[in-house]
Amino acid sequence: MSYGLLGLRRDMESDAMQGLGDLAGQQAQQKRANEAMKAAERGQKMQAVGMGAAMGGMAAGASAGAIGGPMGMAIGAGIGLLASSIF
Repeated sequence: MSYGLLGLRRDMESDAMQGLGDLAGQQAQQKRANEAMKAAERGQKMQAVGMGAAMGGMAAGASAGAIGGPMGMAIGAGIGLLASSIF
């Protein structure tokens, strides 16, 4: 009888350790997914800033010549940053 109880205990410990290992794997996978999501959000924000700068540079360059280009790019970058925060 004691062998049966010892075997049952060993099986339960094995199952518990396997469950803890599975949980650790799931937590690591969740952490990687969260880091990937944050990286994607940063990339999207930088893309919006770049697009706003390009559009601002084109608009200012078309209306004021080459002198207004850098200022228009700065204004467009700011607008792009604000737009990415809102949307």
